[in-house]
Amino acid sequence: MPGRVRLAVCDLAPDWDPRDNYLTRALRSGGWELTFCQSPAEEPDFVLCGTFGHAALEYPCCRIQYSGEDSWPDLNLYDYAIGFPLLDYDGRYLRLPLYAMRDTWAPALQKHKTPPADVFARAGFCAAVVSNDYSAARNAVMDELFARGLLQSGGGFRNNTGGPVADKQAFQRGFRFALAIENSADPGYCTEKIVDAWAAGAVPVYGGDPLVKQEFNPAAFVCADDYESPAALADALVELSKDRDAFCAMCAAPVLLPDSRAAAYTTDAAARDFLGGIVARGPHLRRNRSCWGSIYENDLKYYHTLAQNAARPKPLWRKILKI
Repeated sequence: MPGRVRLAVCDLAPDWDPRDNYLTRALRSGGWELTFCQSPAEEPDFVLCGTFGHAALEYPCCRIQYSGEDSWPDLNLYDYAIGFPLLDYDGRYLRLPLYAMRDTWAPALQKHKTPPADVFARAGFCAAVVSNDYSAARNAVMDELFARGLLQSGGGFRNNTGGPVADKQAFQRGFRFALAIENSADPGYCTEKIVDAWAAGAVPVYGGDPLVKQEFNPAAFVCADDYESPAALADALVELSKDRDAFCAMCAAPVLLPDSRAAAYTTDAAARDFLGGIVARGPHLRRNRSCWGSIYENDLKYYHTLAQNAARPKPLWRKILKI
């Protein structure tokens, strides 16, 4: 039966509320009462942690790591993990994409109810809201669309709208297409980018996860990876924008098919059951605590400390002596 859980939270992304987020709400929805601890000295039963730091390694209790990045969980260090990779590891891992936690997920699932003719009538051709140049594939597509005068970039990277837009959703609602190309391409790494486009009623131009057609209905988006070059992709988008019937059919296609992988994430049941099962079993350690497991963890702590010390500003006398 659900009861009280002593929980510490650390190393999450800066925009996550440590006490009120998707994962803590999933625990509460399962009937668990959370008591938050601020340090290892308060002896929590579990620590829920992210990938934005190493504070979790100071907690000897059961560790549950969540990653919203393109990274694999290190189950030598953490007892349980949640992330993007398509991994099965003896009940210690849950695949839970970040898009399932976003406010845009629910409206994206209803995108096919937007009148397709309204989307076809939009004045803008293709929108992009990008903050970095990490993806060479995305940069090449942007170059091609810019060269044809088909792209409006409202993000911090290669902005041509007079400055970053304040509201991504409002911006994308003015366009037929929205660029949704990931920073990196790995199986299972499908982020909120495609979902944000659907939530704005635009047709996503998606690139990244090679298994995306198993995740979502392939009839509901343009897969950039299907084209041999950015020029071929741009040609296809222009042709689709001229074909009213084909474009409207894509707008009307539902995000999910019965066998779509994303159908498992339409509620918080996956997180609720996974986390609830962990706390119900009690704070038993599943990570490697053998001799080699301890050596591995202690080595990581040691090198992390070295990196921290190297990053600190050096006193003037050390700069002069170059030590």
